[in-house]
Amino acid sequence: MTSPLDKMRASFHRLSAMPTFVVLPKYRAVLHNLTIELYVSPRKFPAMAKADGLVVPVGPDLKMVFGMAKMARDRGADIIQVEANRVAPLQPGDAFVGSGARYRYKYTALAVIFDTSKRTSAEIIKQAVTTAVTKLRAAGAKSVVIADMTENLLAQPNWITQEERRKTAAIAAKVMIDAAVACGKNAKTIKIWCSEPDNAQFFLAEMKALVDRERRALSVHA
Repeated sequence: MTSPLDKMRASFHRLSAMPTFVVLPKYRAVLHNLTIELYVSPRKFPAMAKADGLVVPVGPDLKMVFGMAKMARDRGADIIQVEANRVAPLQPGDAFVGSGARYRYKYTALAVIFDTSKRTSAEIIKQAVTTAVTKLRAAGAKSVVIADMTENLLAQPNWITQEERRKTAAIAAKVMIDAAVACGKNAKTIKIWCSEPDNAQFFLAEMKALVDRERRALSVHA
């Protein structure tokens, strides 16, 4: 039987392991059958996102060695990487769902957005994210966070100019919002985690444009 002291120790460990910060959505796009929320939290998983699953980008070998994928691997103490190694490689557009990070999210989904030559496209990213969300739902996840993929899409992030970084961020935001919309039938709420505050403006612009388009479409049919 567990003693009161053991219970106190367990509670302390649980509290110390959980995030100690609160991040509210920076913007919420409420559509007809889907809500998209934007969270901006530099390098830390936003506690208020309350997600069951986190989607991060990888290549066919499922190696989590860079950007948000590496962060997810570190959060999960490498368990997800060990699991992924058993099923790799996967085709571009596919996804693998494994263990998450304790006290943060239950599942990690590795979305294969590249081919073996690190090439990608909007369609591959959309397919990979949609597949990841579908598999997360099948695993029991009710809420999903998609990590900003900008850093992973940069070929040489330490050597490019700020303007090139901004252009990539703008492209990533559009593709990710399109992918989130494509997930509509598999998730009621999609949460975007933007870990680089400078990239948030591009997600905001895409989300506001999306809301405006839906309002105009509804007014036409009213």
